[in-house]
Amino acid sequence: MQKKIGAALVVGAGISGIRSALDLAEMGYGVTLIDRAPRIGGTLAQLDYQFPSDHCGMCKMLPLVERDASSQYCLRRGLFHENIDIILGTELVSVEGEPGKFQVSLKQQLQVVDSDRCIGCGECARVCPVEVSDEFNAGLILRKAVYLPTPHNLPNNYVVDLAACTRCGACVPACPTRAIDFGTERRRGFRILVVDDELIVRNSLKEWLDVEGFSVDMAESGLQALELLTSRAYPLMLLDIKMPG
Repeated sequence: MQKKIGAALVVGAGISGIRSALDLAEMGYGVTLIDRAPRIGGTLAQLDYQFPSDHCGMCKMLPLVERDASSQYCLRRGLFHENIDIILGTELVSVEGEPGKFQVSLKQQLQVVDSDRCIGCGECARVCPVEVSDEFNAGLILRKAVYLPTPHNLPNNYVVDLAACTRCGACVPACPTRAIDFGTERRRGFRILVVDDELIVRNSLKEWLDVEGFSVDMAESGLQALELLTSRAYPLMLLDIKMPG
């Protein structure tokens, strides 16, 4: 393993981001490659063959160097390089500093499926009751809320589309390796006190927090809230909530 001469962050794991990461890694930089999507490759990963030669455009991205057989064989199956760390489901929040000494803040989406435990068996998708349009296949077919981001990655771990998922929990017991965890038990132990004098606000918040798996107590006045606080501790209180509209 060659000594790293510096660190670089590449935002976006589309084909240009992959090319940039590979070039920097070959120069000796330690590269962190991030993308908000749960897969790499961008649009090019959705295309089988490119005009005019019908060759794979992704394979042409590999630099002409000696490399282990897995990465040299097919870039579609994954990006493997000793100097590249890939973090998916992650967005850049802020950048501070100056050239040569930047500091960045990143925000990573909730990872419901443990990639170290997932074996790609598909039992979770089989029992999932939710079907949505499959963006990888241009919306021509449907996929489940728990799905494979691409059909050919290695390792091929399932992910959960949190925007489509109803939190029904059907996939949790179906997983043979217990790789799926919505944090339901931890959330139930996190009790929230909502204090507001409007019933519609309290009911709306309670319904939403219940769906998200939190334990909720309601108080319509400060006096009632004080009575509840004398009986137990609350890690979070929501006060004087302003609803949109």
